[in-house]
Amino acid sequence: MKGTHHPSDQRRVGPRRVLGLLLALVAAIGLTGTTAFAVPSHEGTYAATKSIAPGPMGTVAAMQPSWNLGNTLDAIPDETSWGNPPVTKALFDTIKSQGFRSVRIPVTWTDHQSSTAPYTIDARWMTRVKQVVDWALSDGLYVVINVHHDSWQWIADMPTDHDGVLARFKASWTQIAATFKDSPQKLLFESNNEPQFNNTTDAQGIQYNDELNTAFHGVVRQSGGNNATRLLILPSLHTNSGQVFLDALVSKMKSLNDPNLVATVHYYSWYPFSVNIAGGTQFDATAQKDLTDNFARLRDTLVSKGIPVYLGEYGLLSYPDQFQPARVSNAARH
Repeated sequence: MKGTHHPSDQRRVGPRRVLGLLLALVAAIGLTGTTAFAVPSHEGTYAATKSIAPGPMGTVAAMQPSWNLGNTLDAIPDETSWGNPPVTKALFDTIKSQGFRSVRIPVTWTDHQSSTAPYTIDARWMTRVKQVVDWALSDGLYVVINVHHDSWQWIADMPTDHDGVLARFKASWTQIAATFKDSPQKLLFESNNEPQFNNTTDAQGIQYNDELNTAFHGVVRQSGGNNATRLLILPSLHTNSGQVFLDALVSKMKSLNDPNLVATVHYYSWYPFSVNIAGGTQFDATAQKDLTDNFARLRDTLVSKGIPVYLGEYGLLSYPDQFQPARVSNAARH
């Protein structure tokens, strides 16, 4: 499916329908009891940032707070197609001055890439992506780049075009990895945004997602340079934080036997506060339980086992005008 979240499984169905503010929240999460979660203080974050080798957990903690550059390099078909201006160095200067320590830069490659072998990415697009990434890195920001709306544009066809999708996915990451292999370790790669596969069960989708994450890992690690140890971010199916999806992701990460991996999920809160399927307007007991249960699962399944978690997107509607998202300059909004 593509678009708004399904009430029971947090899927997204339709790339531009979610009325939520998409921010990135980095979480090396620790819950206190069952009612709140604690993130590193500014002092702790600064210390982690200054550390020579903080390790994956320390690095992810040092990335907080984080921010999504959305509806821009991920826009279809081009950077300004969804209403945002072209990215400038001044944007990252502002983000840095406001206290953000990292930025997620979603990138959609589809319209800048051959749809047939060898799936060549347009050199001008690759140069533009690198320019934007380098601007953010030059401000000392951690940066996350990914394969974004490609997830529903062609990756979702994997059940009916397995070999073609896998070949294109590998070719995409081969080219991205080669371009950025000498970039500093403050650049992280995210395999795929909200993995989804047409006409599949969850069990089948998990298998396809595992296969893509494995392919991503192999391509990047074999590309040399700083990619040999770069932090790689692996999503669960649909970036869903349900227990079955988290368990599958942990199993896959263990099988890769690589200490430099980060898990990612998305969280759009209880539905009255994101896509408003339920029509509610209060942070009531149901909404609070959804929040507490979600982060308890992340703590118990991932963080307690030493796996850092990057909360790549979350959404919250403004109220009383709940059908309009709260506004943050150039933040992602689908």
